[in-house]
Amino acid sequence: MADREVRWTMMTPQELDEAIEHLPLALVPAGSLEWHGPHLSTGSDFIRGDAICTAVAERLGGGVVLPATWVAAPGFCNWRGTISFTPALVKQVALELYRELEKCGFRWIFVHLAHAGGMQREAWEGAASQHKDVGFARIRVAHGPNGPFEASLGGGHAGPNEAAELMASMPGTVHLDRYDPEDTLLPKYPHCDPWLYSRGLSDEARESVFRFMAREHYEWDPELAEKVTREAAQALFDEVCGKLADELREWMADG
Repeated sequence: MADREVRWTMMTPQELDEAIEHLPLALVPAGSLEWHGPHLSTGSDFIRGDAICTAVAERLGGGVVLPATWVAAPGFCNWRGTISFTPALVKQVALELYRELEKCGFRWIFVHLAHAGGMQREAWEGAASQHKDVGFARIRVAHGPNGPFEASLGGGHAGPNEAAELMASMPGTVHLDRYDPEDTLLPKYPHCDPWLYSRGLSDEARESVFRFMAREHYEWDPELAEKVTREAAQALFDEVCGKLADELREWMADG
């Protein structure tokens, strides 16, 4: 574990320079403000992303964790509690962030897509590909480490694994007493235009936006509330962070 501060927001400029000199790795938690059912907070993605990146940096003994971003590409754009941005804007944010991190002296940039999906990936990976033409920093964009996970409880949006990671990150944002697997009707904002949210996307990603926004019901794991215990949540969180730290060590060792 690190005995040094890893969060950018808690460092003075001198401490930041020292942290970059020690290990020039920036960790970017890319989250969202998004519907995660009645049992999880709308900030689930950036809360989990922040906690995972911080724990990974501590395992690495260094690196700098940026504040989690909630400027996210679609998404469940019309599901209540969700704010989405056009992928072109997210890509521009990513491009400028990569530029600024390189300016500060980072050699490696890891973007943790806590809010994943083809639309988000296109924005962050597209910016990374474009940055290669002008910059030297190596960029890795991924939705966590490669699986499978021995401690997995089950996937799906707002499903057992996401609930478990959030519980391990910030227990007060998980409300299992509000979970009702029979309540499948999606609460939605009316009159949202999928063409607006899908501008600039590939055909495949655009189709996903239309499909997500058209959904009326969401199917739940009926055993989620029983699966997501404090012990199970911590086991999954530790496995995810440990594997991700190992993968980043190997990645940085390659150059």
